[in-house]
Amino acid sequence: MNYIGMDIHKQFTVAVVKDEQGNKLAEDKFDNSEDNFSRFLQAFQPQETKIVIESSSVWEYIYEILDSMSYEVKLANPVRTRAIAEARIKTDSIDASTLADLLRANLVAESYIPPKEIRRLREITRERKTFVKQITQIKNRIHAILTKRGIKIPTTTLCKGTLIWLREKFAEDNVMGHYLKLLEYHAKEMKSVDKQISILSIDNKDAKLLMTIPGIGSTRSLDIVAEIGEIGRFPSVDKLCSYAGLVPSIHQSGSTLRFGRLIKQSSKVLKYNLIEASWNIVRTKESNLLQEFYKKLAKKKGKQKAICATARKMCCVVYAMLKNREEFRYS
Repeated sequence: MNYIGMDIHKQFTVAVVKDEQGNKLAEDKFDNSEDNFSRFLQAFQPQETKIVIESSSVWEYIYEILDSMSYEVKLANPVRTRAIAEARIKTDSIDASTLADLLRANLVAESYIPPKEIRRLREITRERKTFVKQITQIKNRIHAILTKRGIKIPTTTLCKGTLIWLREKFAEDNVMGHYLKLLEYHAKEMKSVDKQISILSIDNKDAKLLMTIPGIGSTRSLDIVAEIGEIGRFPSVDKLCSYAGLVPSIHQSGSTLRFGRLIKQSSKVLKYNLIEASWNIVRTKESNLLQEFYKKLAKKKGKQKAICATARKMCCVVYAMLKNREEFRYS
């Protein structure tokens, strides 16, 4: 068996090949292209070769190149691959060699590689987040200009009527006109993305299931599905809750055991969506167990701790629904 460690960069890759005994068989540095990867790998058959690459901004398309050639590829988590991060002498060649050794010893801290359809879902949902962020920035800039000039708008928000009022008032103002055009463009593009998400959520079986939960619509359901990926990769509900960052950190020394704040290394997108969905469900008119759980805990622990605990319960509900293919039940 051949073991290949690849230290990938935006423009080039450094690859080191080792055998089962750790002997170096080959090493090369080449520009990132399908032809170059094919040329380097032509001496190593897919059935007799394993490859490890490190998770980075360019891992996806390189993974797709290697996967199309039928190679077994593992994605190393750079945070957990401390053997590289803590090396005293650090070069691309040493990094690739260390990755090959970790693969050879079966010690690679793997990152999850979602299927292609999940990767496309993540692209769309994250594209929407980008538009939301940009729209917020533009609106904040418009408010800043108005404040600077001492102008008060008829409403508290930049609603449709207020935007018409601003266009009329600042018809000759190039600066304000520029931001209003940017806002109009981004709003139009986000509507297009929302329409696409709505269609995808109807076609996605997991998203349709999650939309039976009160307060979860097409966007949030698809967000949750995209972040979870395949529910089968989580052997238990506790693993999913940990991935969502809804379990406390643990500090143990000897006989002392202390629980701290919620863990930070988690999927922030999944955590945010579960907490927001929990706020929605506790405010619904129709009574449900999650709502009762929140109200009871809020009296003792306060709203913030109660909503985090409710989000963990929500995570358990989502896990059960996706695992058992069941719709949400109020009781």
